[in-house]
Amino acid sequence: MSVRSYLVNLKHKIDSRALKVPYTIVTGNQSADMDSIISAISFAYFNNLKSQEFIIPLINVPRADFKLRKDVVLLLGNHEVSEDLLYFVEDFEKWLSSSDVINVNLVDHNGLQGTEINNAFDEKKIKVVGIIDHHADENQFLSSHPRIIRSCGSNSSLVFNYFYNEIFNKDDKLFVENKDVIELLLGPLLIDTSNMTQKVEEPDIEALNIYKKILSTQELSTVTIDNYTPFYSSLKFAKKDLSGFSLNDILRKDYKQFKFSTGENVGFSSIGKSIKWIMTNYENEDIANTLSNALKINNIEMLIITSSYTQKENGVYTREFCYYYENKDNVKFNNLDKLSKAPLELNDDIYGSKKIEPTIEYLQSESKGIFKLYNQANIKASRKQVVPIIKDILENYN
Repeated sequence: MSVRSYLVNLKHKIDSRALKVPYTIVTGNQSADMDSIISAISFAYFNNLKSQEFIIPLINVPRADFKLRKDVVLLLGNHEVSEDLLYFVEDFEKWLSSSDVINVNLVDHNGLQGTEINNAFDEKKIKVVGIIDHHADENQFLSSHPRIIRSCGSNSSLVFNYFYNEIFNKDDKLFVENKDVIELLLGPLLIDTSNMTQKVEEPDIEALNIYKKILSTQELSTVTIDNYTPFYSSLKFAKKDLSGFSLNDILRKDYKQFKFSTGENVGFSSIGKSIKWIMTNYENEDIANTLSNALKINNIEMLIITSSYTQKENGVYTREFCYYYENKDNVKFNNLDKLSKAPLELNDDIYGSKKIEPTIEYLQSESKGIFKLYNQANIKASRKQVVPIIKDILENYN
C-alpha cells in the first residue's frame, strides 16, 4: 500500500463519518518542517500497516501556511500526495466537535505546541498517548507509550526504527513491498543531517543502512542508491527558495510559539538568511509593521528571530540572535540580551553591520517597540538549544 493510498482511504473514512471515535491523531511540532510532517505521516501509515486502524496525521499550522514549505510540497508531490489529502489546525478544531476526547501522539516534540492543541488540553479534550522525539525531555506525559526521547539528527529515524524493530520485528519483506514510504523518510533524514554530514547519530546511521537495503531491491524514480546528493540537493534548493514570499511568510515558514510558566508568550522564528538579507530586501516600514503585526496576530509579547547561514564571501557559518517586543517596561525583556550573552556568546560583530545600520536605527527609533540584534558566536546553539535557554532566563528571573 502506498502512502497516498493510506491518505485517500483515511480521507474517505473522515468524509463519510466512518472513522471510529475517539479519534486518534499524530502531530509534529509547530514549525511543521519536513521532519515533523513526514514523522507524523509515516507514524500513521506504519500503524495502519500493523493494525488496520486509522490515525490522522495533523500538520500543526494553518492550511494557508503549507505552501511556504516548498521542500515538503516537492517531496510529497513526488508521491502524488496533494494538500487536499492533508490535515491542518482548522481540521483539528472541527474534530473536537465529533469526538469527546482525541488521543494524541506527539512526534518531533514532547510538550504540547500550538494554541489550538493547548486550549483543547486545558479543556480536557485531548489525551497524549504516545511520544517519539529528539528534543530535550520536558518530563511530561510520563505514562505515554511509546515514550521514546533521545537525541539524533532526524526524528524520522526514531519513528522508523521504532516500527521496524519493535512493531514489525525487522520484517524486510514487508518494507520491500511498501517501499515508497522509505523514500519519504529519506527526505528529512538527508535534510536534517545535511546529506549525512552533520548532526548524524547512531539512530540515523541505523535507519539509513536499512533504507539502503530496502531501496536496493528496486530503485525508485527520484533516488539513486549509490548517490543521494541530487535528491538531497533538489529538496534543499526548494527549502531555501523564498521567491514570492512576503517578510511575514518568511517569519512564519519555520515558527514555534511557547507559553512559559511565568506567563510570557514568546514566538521563535528560524530563518535561513542573514538579517542583512532581510534588511536589504524589504523596506524599513515593511519590517517595522511586520514585526509589530507578528505580536498582534500571534498574541505574543516577544518575537525572537534566529538566523543561520553561510557568508558567501568567506564560507563562514554564522548565527544571529535578534528580538522585538513592545512592552518597554518589561524588565525581563529589557535584560534578556545581558542574561543570554554568556550561553549564546552574543556580540556586536554583526555581518554587514555598516550596510544595515540605518535600518537598525530606524527600527530602534521609529518602530512601536524595541529591536535588538546580535551576532551569536555559539554556532552550535540552534533553536533547539536557544528555546530552553530563554525559557530558563524568563522563568527564573529575579
